[in-house]
Amino acid sequence: MKILLLMPDAHMHKLRIGSFVRSMREAPLTLTTLAALLPSDPDVEVRIVDGSVDAIPLDAAADLVGISVLTGCALSAYELARHYRQRGIPVVLGGIHVTVLPGEAIQHADAIVIGRGEIAWPRLIADFRQGQMKPVYREHDIPDDVLPDVPLPRRALQRDSGYMIPNAIQATRGCRRVCDFCTVPSVWPHYLKRPVADVIRDIKATRGRIIGFNDVSLLEDPDYAAELFTAMVPLRKKWGGLVTADSLMNTELIDLMVASGCTYLLIGFESGNQETLRGIRKNFNQALRYKDLISMLQKRGISIQGCFVFGFDHDDANVFPATVELVQALGVDIPRYSIYTPYPGTPLFERLLQENRILSFNWNDYDTMHVVIEPAQMTPEELYRGFKWAYRETFRMSRVVRRLNRPDIRCAVNFVGNLCYRIFVRRLYHEPRFAHPYSMDDPGQAPASGHWSVPAGLEVVSCSA
Repeated sequence: MKILLLMPDAHMHKLRIGSFVRSMREAPLTLTTLAALLPSDPDVEVRIVDGSVDAIPLDAAADLVGISVLTGCALSAYELARHYRQRGIPVVLGGIHVTVLPGEAIQHADAIVIGRGEIAWPRLIADFRQGQMKPVYREHDIPDDVLPDVPLPRRALQRDSGYMIPNAIQATRGCRRVCDFCTVPSVWPHYLKRPVADVIRDIKATRGRIIGFNDVSLLEDPDYAAELFTAMVPLRKKWGGLVTADSLMNTELIDLMVASGCTYLLIGFESGNQETLRGIRKNFNQALRYKDLISMLQKRGISIQGCFVFGFDHDDANVFPATVELVQALGVDIPRYSIYTPYPGTPLFERLLQENRILSFNWNDYDTMHVVIEPAQMTPEELYRGFKWAYRETFRMSRVVRRLNRPDIRCAVNFVGNLCYRIFVRRLYHEPRFAHPYSMDDPGQAPASGHWSVPAGLEVVSCSA
C-alpha cells in the first residue's frame, strides 16, 4: 500500500537561489510524525512532501493521500484533494483547519481526522486496509496532562536542506492562555506534556547540534521545563523556541535554559500598549518591562525574535511609527510583524463575525500578511500600507546596524537573519499576491451555519470506544 502525505505551500518566508528553496523556519513535525504512526509493515510505503519547499507530485502513484490543512492553505488543500479524488485516490484531510471547520472539510474528502492524530490516524489506516474507512475520525480526550506514546518522527523521509532548522522537537502541546486571536485553545483545549524521557530520546536521535522546539508555550509549567532543561544539559545541543514574555521572569529558569543550550527565543510581545494587551486577553505581558527583559536575555547570549501585531482595536495610524521606534529602543535582534487575523475557532473570529467586520472568507488571505477585517480606527488600506511601511523602515540597513551593535558572533548570525527579512520586504512590495490589502477578487461569503460543526447524520468515531 502506497501512502502519500502532503502539506500545501503555506507561503512561509523562504530563501530562493535558482531552483533551490529553503524555508526560514524549523521543519514541521506533522508529516514525519504521521509517517511514524503507520504500521511497521514492509507492505506499507509512505512518501511525505511539504509544498513549502518541494513541488507537490500531482501524478504520484498512491492508494491513499493524507493532507494536513492550515487555514491559510485550505483552498489549496481542497484543490489538491479534488485532483487526487478525480484520479480515483481516496483523500483524508486533517489538521487545524479541519478540526475547527470539520463540516466544511468533509465536503472535500473521503474522510477527515478531528483533533490530534496519535490514536485516530492508526485507527483510520487499519479501517482503510480492511476496506471499511469511515468518514469522520475524532481523537479521544486525554484525562490528565500527560501526552504519552508520541513516536519518534521519521526524519529520514524529509529533505533536511529544505529548512533552516531541520530538527524540530515537541515537548508540550497546547497553552493555558486564551489569547483572543489564537487557535491553539480550540485545537488543543488542554496543556499536555510529554514524558521528559521521550523528549530526550527524540533529541538524542537528531543529527547536528541545533534543534528548534515548536511548542507554543514551552515554559508554561516551570517545574516541567526545569526537569527537561536539566536533562538536556549533558546533550550539548543548541536550541530555541517560542515562549511568553511573562514566563521569563524566573531568572533561575533562564540560567538553566542557558546551561541547556538556549541561544534564541521567539517572543510574542504583540504590542507596546498595555490597554491593547488587556483587550486581546494578553494582560500577562507587561509592556513596560520589555526593555529590561530583552537586555537580561541578550546579556546571557540569547537572541530575541520579537513579534508585533498591527490592527488591534486600539491601533490608529500612529501605531506604525511608534512600533518601529519601540523595536529600535528595545534592541530586538530580529523583529517580525503581522496583521490581526480572526482565524476560525478563535474568540476574535466570533466577535468580529457578530460585529460584521470580517471582510473576506477567502482562506488564502488568512496568513497574517493580508487584511481581512475592518479595523476600528483606520481603513483596511491604511492598515496594509502601514504594515508594509513598518517592515520597510525596520529593515533599513541603518536601523539594522544600530540594533545589532554588539561585537560578537551572535550579532553576525542575527545580521544574516535581518538580511533574509530584507529579501522578504522586497517580496512584500513586488509580489502579485501582496498587491492588495485584502482579497478583491471573489472574497467569498460567510460559510453556512452547518459548516461550523460536523453535519448531523455523520458517524463520529469515538477512539475510546
